[in-house]
Parts: sequence; structure tokens; C-alpha cells
Amino acid sequence: MNMAEPLIAVVGLGKRYGGRRVLQGVTLSLARGEIVGLVGANGGGKTTTLRMLAGLIRADDGRGTVLGRDIRKGGSAGIGYMPQRLSLYPELTVHENLRFRAEIHDVTGPRVDEMVERLGIGPMLDTRFERLSGGWARRVQFAATMLPAPALLLLDEPTAGLDIVTRNDLWRWLADLAAAGHGIVISTHDLTEAERCPRILHYADGVAEPPTTPADLIARSGAATLEAAVAVLAR
Repeated sequence: MNMAEPLIAVVGLGKRYGGRRVLQGVTLSLARGEIVGLVGANGGGKTTTLRMLAGLIRADDGRGTVLGRDIRKGGSAGIGYMPQRLSLYPELTVHENLRFRAEIHDVTGPRVDEMVERLGIGPMLDTRFERLSGGWARRVQFAATMLPAPALLLLDEPTAGLDIVTRNDLWRWLADLAAAGHGIVISTHDLTEAERCPRILHYADGVAEPPTTPADLIARSGAATLEAAVAVLAR
């Protein structure tokens, strides 16, 4: 794709299940180096949005491209999708999981070692994934997602259950990735974290509002914080 072309350029995406509309109105343009947050109540459509962008489910409405490809045709090359539910093999060690993921994506050279060092997971390499604490498991899952150096990262609640130190580490890594030209879309229930995103999409009753800034959403609601704003708008 053209380096100047948006990583994501979609208009009016929507999804229906069994004839029932569960999501509508997802419109987003994301350039390299940008971070966009998805906020709103549970069941509002954030995960569905990420799965459509990742090419895991097909949009029923709307149009657009992801990494230059028609979103209706799907395709996951160049996309790193990290679901909220951890997806590595529990019976394998951390090192075995990372090596296996590298083989799947034809990743060669020192990339695994680079991710191990960057995310500080060396002490856990010989530990089976199922025996990791929540914080370590998410670090390893993030390392596996980053192995092929995807241009676009789609992260579903990546900090859920993490301690404050690991959450801050993750946001520092995201800032570094954005500075290096990766595009990031992150769904989060932690609205203090969401305020770090320059732009957000707010979801209410299955409708994605146009992209805005945390400050503008706060001002529109008359609240003092983003968390209070989302609560006010939900009512």
C-alpha cells in the first residue's frame, strides 16, 4: 500500500446477527503513528469493530479499506490482533509459544529474542503459559502479537487485570510503536487510560459516534472526566 494512504479508511460499517442490527455507524480514518481508543458500555460494539477491522468477521454495511484492502474481502496480513481472551497454548512454555508463533508468520532472525528483551519476559521463557500470572501472560501475548511487526495493531482490553506498573509499561510500548509509525486501535474500559488517546470513538446502544477527542466528549457531556462523561452519555 502507499505509505501516505491511511491504514484504516472506513465509512458507516455495521453488523447484523440473525437480522438484528448490533452495530452501525463505524467511521474512521487512521494514519500511521496514530492511536485511537474505543470507549463505551459493554455490548456497545467495540469488540465487533475490532473483529471487522481484523478481517475475522465481515461487515454487513458500509465500505472502506484496511491496509489498502477492501474490508468486505477481508485479509489479515500486516494486522496484529490481540483479543481480550488470551489465545496462546497453555501447555507450551513461553519460549515454545513464541517460536511457534514466529514459524506461523515466517518470522526469522533475532526477532523473538528482541521481543523477549523488549518486554522483559526472559525470566519466564521456560514457564508453561498456563502457569503465568495475568500480568506476565499479557506481556507474552503482546510479544506474540508483535512478532511479525504488524503495521496495524488492534488491541481488545490489553490492560485488563494488569497491575499499575505493567499497565504503564504497556502504554509506554504503545507510544514507542506509534512513534515508529505503527497505527493502533485500542478498546479499553479504563477511561483514565483512554484519555491518553488523541482521538476516541464513543459507542452507545450499538452506534459508533464520529471520532472525537476525549476533551470534546467531556465538554459535550458537561462532566469533569472522561469516565463521568461516558456514564452521563450512557444515561
